[in-house]
Amino acid sequence: MQGQYVVALALLFFLISCSSENKGRLIAKVGDKELYSDDIKFLNYSASDSEDVVSRFVSDWAEEQILVAAAEENENIDLLSIERKVERFRNELLIYQLENDEIEAKLDTTVSDQEIENYYKAHKDDFQLNDYLVKVLYLKVPFDAPEPEKISDAYKLNQAEDLKTVEIFAKMYASNFYYDLESWIYFDDLLKEIPLHDINKDKFILKRSKIRFEEDGYYYFLNIVDYKLKNSISPLSFERENIKARIINLRITNLREEIKNDHIKKAYEEGKVELF
Repeated sequence: MQGQYVVALALLFFLISCSSENKGRLIAKVGDKELYSDDIKFLNYSASDSEDVVSRFVSDWAEEQILVAAAEENENIDLLSIERKVERFRNELLIYQLENDEIEAKLDTTVSDQEIENYYKAHKDDFQLNDYLVKVLYLKVPFDAPEPEKISDAYKLNQAEDLKTVEIFAKMYASNFYYDLESWIYFDDLLKEIPLHDINKDKFILKRSKIRFEEDGYYYFLNIVDYKLKNSISPLSFERENIKARIINLRITNLREEIKNDHIKKAYEEGKVELF
């Protein structure tokens, strides 16, 4: 809540500097600074806590005005420098909002497969893996599930019909089930789901281990179907969304620069700039 009050007070400081006409009832005053009922209409509160919220805000506002007045009287504080910083911040905020408004109207977020592939080929060094990627089958099955031995071999996927057996069993009894040969996942993300302890990760993955174990009232079945070595290049299928986001961000950066240059060029061409 404190952050909300800080933002609100900053906004209110600007509001109070404006005309006080038609601003409702005067509810607080510090020196020549006045707070009116209309100035706090933006506050969000329920009927039950309205008194506390308003009282706290008014108190915070009064304390801020006291400190601001003290700062303005302090000869060691460079008020002109502060005013310049405030003006610069305001200008930067306005320019940023202008750019965002025009970017929203102009930005093309459609990224073709060819663009993604071209970017991937041109920036492969950016996609070096720091950990193993794996494709896996895993199940988490409670102890009270009937006949878990039905999948004690099927989860290894040695036979063509094994996957169907696992999927039927998982649908009926598994607390968690994952199998997707189209998607790579980080092995360390898998460990957040499966409590593997005291394993040699390199050997475990390189052997494409298939294990069943029990812990905390659950049977776990895990089959490492495929892997990508760490320190190798991450596959395009894994990086597709990441690359799409990079391309769009690059477009935004270019648009931002283009918008600035267009406005500056137009101002010069229309004779709005005079440099002496």
